Amino acid sequence: MIEAFQYGFYVLRDAVKAREVVAPDARVSAGEEQKTRNPLVTFAAMGFVVLIVICIGIAVWLRTSGDDSPTPSQPIATETAHPTSGPKPGSSGDSANEGLGTPTIDRLGRRVDVPKWIGGWALPQESIERGPFNRAVAVDPPAGMMWQKVNDGAIVPFSTSDGPIAVDGLTAIGFAHTPQGAALAAWQIVSRIAATNNETAQGIYDRQVVMTADQRAQVNKDLAAQGPSYRGLSSTALSYMTQADAFRIRDYADDFAIIEFATPAEKADASTPQWMTTRLLTTWEGGDWKLRFPETLADPTGSTTDLSGWTRW
Repeated sequence: MIEAFQYGFYVLRDAVKAREVVAPDARVSAGEEQKTRNPLVTFAAMGFVVLIVICIGIAVWLRTSGDDSPTPSQPIATETAHPTSGPKPGSSGDSANEGLGTPTIDRLGRRVDVPKWIGGWALPQESIERGPFNRAVAVDPPAGMMWQKVNDGAIVPFSTSDGPIAVDGLTAIGFAHTPQGAALAAWQIVSRIAATNNETAQGIYDRQVVMTADQRAQVNKDLAAQGPSYRGLSSTALSYMTQADAFRIRDYADDFAIIEFATPAEKADASTPQWMTTRLLTTWEGGDWKLRFPETLADPTGSTTDLSGWTRW
């Protein structure tokens, strides 16, 4: 099943084919199929690993909704304005874009804050003294955690201890040089790429993703072929983006971190909770954490029914 999913998703870059593997009984509307059958921007698919969970959620929704009509497209955010939010209120210079608005909930009914600026609102920072990383012990969670809905629907984590310290346009920057900072950066970057159009994604790839020259050439080729306004996810898919329940630092050094994330999935049975897991890589470069593409397409996904040893946000 994993091999079939990888072939449909990574090689064919066809979300419909991938969905047929994880949920063969799901009904797909003509409009939805047209939107998801287009090539996805990341040939290595790191920016869309989140879709493994999304595809399952969409399949369940489609089975129960009985509605085959396409979802109307929502306005897509672009990098046309660049207010910057930082640790001090008022740093954007535009009060209409500062702070937080009315909160909402994710698909599981959990609170999600909505910033007035679509790119997000960075929180005041206060560093925390922690001991050295120990692979055998789960790290402490970042302090002052808040999940915000940004860009075109990504739900991403902000903290008061490990960043980000600012939002520049539609990009979060300034993550602490800690395991927690690496985890925050990885989820921020991958989610923002997944939930935005190519114009914005290009800037995030250029600024916050490390990859080989061949990988970058392929990503740039795909983005150019699809056009700046293309977005890989339909509005329906975006509505199924949610918070990660936990993360686990598999390895950490000052220049590199391997992080796994656990996101709620369909239950294995009526009583057993289950999570889909996703492995992401980060590297410390230029004074900040960046997402790193693996040089080989090893399967980054899995599942678990036990979060012992994980860090709950």
